Amino acid sequence: MSVYRPNGVRAGFHAEVHDPVSGLIHAGEQWVPEQFLIEPHHHPVWEIYLQLHGSTHWVAGADSYVLRPGHVFAVPPNLTHHLAGRSGNHHFYFAAIDLEPVVRRQPALTVDWPRTVMHREAGELAHAFAQLVRELTTHYEYAGTGLALAVDHVVLSVARSMTPTAVPQLAMHPAVRTVQRLLDREFHQRWSLRDLADRVGLAPSYLAELFADQLGQPPHRYLNERRIDRARQLLDTSDVTITALALSLGFSSSQHFARVFRQLAGTTPTGYRSASSSSRARTGSSS
Repeated sequence: MSVYRPNGVRAGFHAEVHDPVSGLIHAGEQWVPEQFLIEPHHHPVWEIYLQLHGSTHWVAGADSYVLRPGHVFAVPPNLTHHLAGRSGNHHFYFAAIDLEPVVRRQPALTVDWPRTVMHREAGELAHAFAQLVRELTTHYEYAGTGLALAVDHVVLSVARSMTPTAVPQLAMHPAVRTVQRLLDREFHQRWSLRDLADRVGLAPSYLAELFADQLGQPPHRYLNERRIDRARQLLDTSDVTITALALSLGFSSSQHFARVFRQLAGTTPTGYRSASSSSRARTGSSS
């Protein structure tokens, strides 16, 4: 496997994998500037993009698509596509996956994949991509198994986004469930309690009471925990600057981010990154 940072990106990586067991051809996570373009190209396998922040304009075949945060853009084999025009600073995951090894492991995922682009809300795909990035950027035991499971999770999440029929099994107030999903998926937004209450048609105080009663903490604490969970992963797996990371997670400044991070993680973002880097170096030298 070859991992490198392409010319022109602000942070992130591209991993050339070509693993016949997992089916992963390449993958990565990138923060890119306004002038960054991806030239027309195609692959013999599905290529899946997930927009995390910013908006982008893509062309695939004769059609164009606008991706906004939370959108998945999955391009079928051999369809030429490219990132067109200037889109402003943005951040996305991507992976090229051969489905044949995946469906051999997971026959239930032999779904009717379309012959055209899939462009829709991504659902739980961000969680799956985050795990894939961890597998590609961290030395774990059982690395081959972990990579295959992560690829399966990405494919499962895309398949679920094609047929979103999830039925909650745990009794929860619909407003609380809606707000929880918003905070899980859009934690980078600067949500106020009023904003959340307006989305579900409740008084702010009543929403806060319901949320704390059913999830054990107020919405703001839940939001910050999701942000810091994501911050840990980015500090582990990327070299994006602390300031850029703070703003991408919805904090007003790096100082605000550092204060919340210390409250929830017990150390500063810089200290966490340094400790993580030292741990990886020790693991790498002993392997």
